[in-house]
Amino acid sequence: MFSAMSSTVTATVVQASSVFYGNSCHSRADKAERFLKEAAELGSQLVVFPEAFIGGYPRGYNFADQSPRGKENFRKYHASAINVPGPEVDRLAAMAAKYEVYLVTGAIEREGYTL
Repeated sequence: MFSAMSSTVTATVVQASSVFYGNSCHSRADKAERFLKEAAELGSQLVVFPEAFIGGYPRGYNFADQSPRGKENFRKYHASAINVPGPEVDRLAAMAAKYEVYLVTGAIEREGYTL
């Protein structure tokens, strides 16, 4: 990919919303792949996605809310997080290799019942 002697790196910074409460890991990864493909076609070597691109940024949510609605919101948010390592990370790594780019993305990581 990069030569040790390279002095210039072409980067793409993706400004896109996540698939909040991701319906499936495929829909999130498919969205990421569209941007990776476009960046690679433009000659990028490094592709940077936003904070919480995988899993979604919970702006406006209060996960301390113990009401049924608050618990359901947390359950859905927890379900949309990913395991690291895990299949979604493997798919993102495979896409980065396919398009010969380095990939940086923010993700909500699940460990047990915590995020």
